[in-house]
Amino acid sequence: MKDSTYSYLKFVLAFIGIILLALVVYVAAFWFHRKEAALQLAERARNLENEIYQKQLADTYGGKTPQETLQMYIDAVEKGDYGLASKYFVIEKQDYWKNELNQISQESKISNFLSPLKQAYGSAGEYSADHRGFSIYNPVGVDFVLYPNGIWKIKEI
Repeated sequence: MKDSTYSYLKFVLAFIGIILLALVVYVAAFWFHRKEAALQLAERARNLENEIYQKQLADTYGGKTPQETLQMYIDAVEKGDYGLASKYFVIEKQDYWKNELNQISQESKISNFLSPLKQAYGSAGEYSADHRGFSIYNPVGVDFVLYPNGIWKIKEI
């Protein structure tokens, strides 16, 4: 009788041990998979960041100052060259602004659009704390960002 109780207890403890071991292996595999997924995501983010950086380095449209970029933009819009004008924006906004300028021109509102920008050109602005951003607030808000190649781009109007 003692042997059968001892064997049964041994069997139950072995069974519980196997279940605990399986649970530990499952949790370890889940944690390892999650860690691998996080590392892959971080790698993709680094690659995307590097790709954006390389595109910014290659982008030569813009001025050496925010005001110069704004004047170049105004000149291109006045000439009706909306493709060129859109290139003075940050890369991710260029398509949007090319379409926006075409729409504004179709509605014959270019002079109304340019008037506050011309006034903004003569207005004082301020640099961000890291000097990689510049903003004009009056009479219309215009935000600029400094690309890694030293060119100022329009971030937002």
